[in-house]
Amino acid sequence: MKIKELLPLTKVHGRTIYDEEKEALFVNWTNAGFTVSLTGRYLKIRAVAMSDQLAGFPGKPQPPADWPCVGAVIDDELTFRQELRNTEPEWITLWENDEVQDKVIRVIKLSENARGKLGILEVATDGEFHKYTDNRKTMEVVGDSITCGFGIETPNGAFEFHTYEENGWITYGALAARELGYEFSMICESGINAAKPEHPFIPMHAMEDIYMYTDELYDKKVGREPEKWDFEKNHTDIVVLNLGTNDNNPIKFYRNFNDIEPMEKWFHNRYKEFVKMVRKYNGPETVIICSLGSIDTYLYHHIKEVVEELKAETGDEKLFSFEYIPLNVMMEGIGAAGHPSAKTHVRMGKELANYIRKFTGE
Repeated sequence: MKIKELLPLTKVHGRTIYDEEKEALFVNWTNAGFTVSLTGRYLKIRAVAMSDQLAGFPGKPQPPADWPCVGAVIDDELTFRQELRNTEPEWITLWENDEVQDKVIRVIKLSENARGKLGILEVATDGEFHKYTDNRKTMEVVGDSITCGFGIETPNGAFEFHTYEENGWITYGALAARELGYEFSMICESGINAAKPEHPFIPMHAMEDIYMYTDELYDKKVGREPEKWDFEKNHTDIVVLNLGTNDNNPIKFYRNFNDIEPMEKWFHNRYKEFVKMVRKYNGPETVIICSLGSIDTYLYHHIKEVVEELKAETGDEKLFSFEYIPLNVMMEGIGAAGHPSAKTHVRMGKELANYIRKFTGE
């Protein structure tokens, strides 16, 4: 069945784009995808992959191209994962059994948006598809490499990692949402800042530039104008912002120490505008949590002050700040390039879930 025909029967997860020209649903963000209910002996997808080429570190060889990773989840367990390198459409079997069974299967992209795009053209079973609905509350997790699960399954202490070692299903945001019984989505990109720095360390866009779009990274790649995300149609109950780790790099590595305080103030003001923008798009009923961690919380005092200022100025009682406990390398190990390990993500997920329970009672 063509994916466009199947979509009314599914629950779509996250910000996805249906490309009319390619006749494919592109599920590019971490954990983006759909859930389908079926009666049959297998589930297959016909998918196409697009690679991304990221710049290497200065003085280092050009890294290989990155390709997307697809996964299938049954009963909250990741039962299938595969890196796709097919630029031409290819059929992939996500689940199969000798006997006819009733199954609810979640099809997701495990890797991050900037490291390969995934388009789904068709979905097939030997039986029939049923209407699947999910009316749970929703959580959106917005962040950088930590949120993406950068190198989460890389051998302890390795500097480099491969895209297939990213596993969005076991990241702190996904774990916290599942513990609380929330449906969830992610908007995250490795290296991204919350706001454009006054003196950029590495040229890159910021979350304040792309948050309002469905998938600016894909639109830019295929050469078209970015599509605005419909926030009203896709209401989110909780938005968790975990940004600011990369914003400290232009400050810490800037050579003129006299400029550090003004640069921090620049971040403070720009972050404040970003939070105001998130509130504007999501509306007054959405809970917004401004968090930071667990790699570096250098700018957290500014984030906390921004939240306090906005609450005082606007009376916003659904705006909170939260700081994760720093990395514990001795007890939890470490992922690629100093990033949190899978163990750290488990701990972070519980921290976030427990914090949310304080004001939701869930």
